[in-house]
Order: sequence, then structure tokens, then C-alpha cells
Amino acid sequence: MQNMEQIANDMATYTDMLVSSGLLHLKGGNCSARLGDDVVITRTKSFKQDIVADRLIRAPVDSDEPVENASSTLSMHRWIYRKTDAQAVIHAHSYYTALVSFYVDEFRIIDDNGFIYLGATVPIVAAKKHWGWAEVDEEIAEALIDHPVVILKWHGPFAKGDSMAQAYHNIQAMETAARFYMDIWRMRNVIGEPDYVPWVGPPEWSEKK
Repeated sequence: MQNMEQIANDMATYTDMLVSSGLLHLKGGNCSARLGDDVVITRTKSFKQDIVADRLIRAPVDSDEPVENASSTLSMHRWIYRKTDAQAVIHAHSYYTALVSFYVDEFRIIDDNGFIYLGATVPIVAAKKHWGWAEVDEEIAEALIDHPVVILKWHGPFAKGDSMAQAYHNIQAMETAARFYMDIWRMRNVIGEPDYVPWVGPPEWSEKK
């Protein structure tokens, strides 16, 4: 089992990579790790590149009590650990992943690597009001039982993993898949329909069926 120092080091490493690659705002998003019966999570509006063990929040997974200074999505992370096999969770603000959710209510993978890493589809869950994330906590967690990533519509992805590295990988895979989708959608009217991956199939808007 990891300790707080190891968790902090992992969080610092992968959130630094997320920020550097443009997948996360410096003070946006959040990440967590399971530690026994507890969740260890970043603080609300914390600078992700300044993560150290004594500034992380530790709270029981099987509790609904709010925790001062914890990420605003603490409840969602708790539900994910209750419902799934996750050992780490990352919530990012990756551009193309959020963008594609403006257009579809379920994301259909069209690239081969995305199909390998994420499966055929990625669920998209919509909150009904601004800051209404707590209302979809359970729905997000349920979606992550059988999928490595779920997209909070208009906002960004939540990815689970058996480690922080795996959760980061899933965020990357989702962003690449979303870029393929959006770029092909835009380019098809300029240079024509591409040859789609036969075992994955074309997107719903393709004329190639």
C-alpha cells in the first residue's frame, strides 16, 4: 500500500504532466488516490504543481460528510471508489474531450488506439445546472464501472486507473480519440471522407456506412 508521500509524489508528477501538455489548468481539475478505507484528494483550487503530502486532504470513502478545503468533487470521488475498482482518479479539463461533449451525448471511438484503450464508446453525463455535479455523482461512478473514462458534459473527463499513471494514460487516450473525431469531422468536407478503421467503423455522421 502506498503512503501519503508516495501519493503526493505521483500526483505532483502526473498533474505537472497534465498542465504542461495543456490537459489541465494550473488551478483546475483534481485528482485522488485510494489509501485503505480513505480517499486522498487535492485541495480545492490548489496549484497542481505545488502538491505536497501535508497539503492533501484525507477523508473516509464511506462518508458523506463535507471536508473543509477538499476538492469540490470530493463526493464524486468517494462514489467512484465505492462503486468501482479504481485506485486513482484524475479529473482534467482537456480541450477536445470537453469540446466533443458539446455535440454528442455518447462518444463513439473511431481511432484504433482509442478502441484498444477505451473500448467502443465513452459515456457522457450531464449535470442539470451550474455547479450541479453532486447530482450526478452516482451516475458518473456507475459509468466508470465498465469504462475507464467518463465525460462530464461541457466540462471534462474523469478517468480511473489502478495507479495514477494509468489514470493519466486514460486521460491522454481520451483526448487523442476526441481530436481524431473532431479533426476528421472538420476535414472531411475539405479533403473528403477518410478510410475508417474496419473493425471500429465510421462515426454516426459519416456517409460511409
